[in-house]
Amino acid sequence: MEMGVDRVKVVVGNTGLGYYKEVESYDKYIDLRYIPELSMIRRDDSGINIGVAITISKAIEAVKECNQHGFHIEENMVYKKIADHMEKVASGFIQNSASLGGNLVMAQRNHFPSDIATVLLAVGSLVNIMNGLRSKELTMEEFLRRPELDSKSILLSVKIQDWNRLMGISSGTRMNLLFETNRAAPQPLGNALPYLNAVLMAEVSHCTTSNGIILSNCRFAFGAYGTKHPLRATKVEEFFTGKVLSVGVLYEAVKLLGAIVVPDDGTSNPAYRSSLAVGFLFEFFSHLFEANVELPDGYMNGYSPLLSPAKQLDHGKIPTLLSSSMQEVELNRQYHPVGDPIAKSRATIQASCSLYVISYYDAHEREAVYVDDIPSPTNCLHEASFTVHASQ
Repeated sequence: MEMGVDRVKVVVGNTGLGYYKEVESYDKYIDLRYIPELSMIRRDDSGINIGVAITISKAIEAVKECNQHGFHIEENMVYKKIADHMEKVASGFIQNSASLGGNLVMAQRNHFPSDIATVLLAVGSLVNIMNGLRSKELTMEEFLRRPELDSKSILLSVKIQDWNRLMGISSGTRMNLLFETNRAAPQPLGNALPYLNAVLMAEVSHCTTSNGIILSNCRFAFGAYGTKHPLRATKVEEFFTGKVLSVGVLYEAVKLLGAIVVPDDGTSNPAYRSSLAVGFLFEFFSHLFEANVELPDGYMNGYSPLLSPAKQLDHGKIPTLLSSSMQEVELNRQYHPVGDPIAKSRATIQASCSLYVISYYDAHEREAVYVDDIPSPTNCLHEASFTVHASQ
């Protein structure tokens, strides 16, 4: 932004400087934290409005409070999982300094691999932008796709809509909501940038004509996998809508998603990132099936009975779909002792590991002795071997 001869930058925490090198110099910085309208949090029946100058840590607290005051189990679940996912973004120091709006602006302008942008995209969030004296409300998808904000435009607030209004559900409708957020990163328990993040949401109801589950109002968002912005897999959403969930339907959706989530050229580990999206989608629906699904001809084109209603729509921990296998190894002593494992005599010393001895006859364990703990004898001579080229 230029004001006369001065170059001005609008900031809140300015933590983006630690990720993107500042190639331009600025004469002045405008701190938005001291504008009250940008640091307000308002709640009403339509959702929660969060000012862009609110730090990520305060935004997390606001979402958690919505979880505590929600009137529906599904609504509480959504807010809780949004807050849990946002807590995985960056370290605590960054969360206390970085703003919600700054994270979204970096995602929109610099293609930053933002987890927050993907989550807000999936839950149908709205953003309020002021251009001159006019304000305009955009969906998160419209905001990410539009040209980057110029010096005359500023992001004001973000609104997380009430999920009942978003999905168009009345209080008497007998439907259940499935909602899950995922991220895969080099440090799963840390705060590293993800290889891919995903937010999956679907409404399910029991089919009246068959023992199955009907899918509707699906919203699948994927981001940080090597594209400019997170995106919604609308083709997969439309494919699922109105269908009775089966292994065959899930298999077709997995193939369709694999063709959609494709990283841009030059992205590291492209195949792995695409496979993560497929895996997250499969895991999202897999708990609705019996664990002993038979896959004829090696493909998932069969059908399986669904679990009981009590297990289908449980919002607790989703069990893992396990598979079993068995291997038989026949021992052949024709070439004995060829093939027997032989320990390298100097391996323990070379690795400086413990000399831990177990007798296989009396199962008696002896004391562990470390090589570094063995004292050198008196007048011990140490040898260091090396080789040199002989002179011609």
